[in-house]
Amino acid sequence: MPWWQVEACNIRPLRSQQQAPANQSTNPIGDGPLKSQQGGKEEPGSHPAAASTEVFVDGKLAVPGAPADSQTVPSKVSERNAKLDAMPIMALPMGLSDEQKRRIVDAIAKSNIPVEQISAKPADMLPQLTQVSPMPDDVKAAIPMASDFSIIRTKDKILLLRAPNMVVTGEIAIQ
Repeated sequence: MPWWQVEACNIRPLRSQQQAPANQSTNPIGDGPLKSQQGGKEEPGSHPAAASTEVFVDGKLAVPGAPADSQTVPSKVSERNAKLDAMPIMALPMGLSDEQKRRIVDAIAKSNIPVEQISAKPADMLPQLTQVSPMPDDVKAAIPMASDFSIIRTKDKILLLRAPNMVVTGEIAIQ
């Protein structure tokens, strides 16, 4: 039947739209009276003790044996995480061990790589005409992840960068 010929149909309102009598309240789930209307008391041991069962409290892990300052802690609570959040991704440490860093410093100290007067830090992009030196061959053989790095030696640090895009990806302090 087309909609313009539909006149008054016998449609009942949904159950949720029906009003309960004023003297009777019903449980919206429909399985009996509300809990507040039940007679009697609850058993004493039916609820857990007042001890907190939260896994996270203010973003910190609150379980026994959890680390005190993990990366789940919000920056407003953790100074370490605030520093990490403010650091550009390209400036994150490269993952070289102390032994690998020492090996790079020793190899460069033995080589004749000139000391440059440049001020740069990780994640900085240097001009394409900046003079870079290749990584020494013995370091490339010993540390495969360093094989595609170029270096710039300054008076107090060694800058590691990827020469095609000239982005400083790490630095090693000379001691």
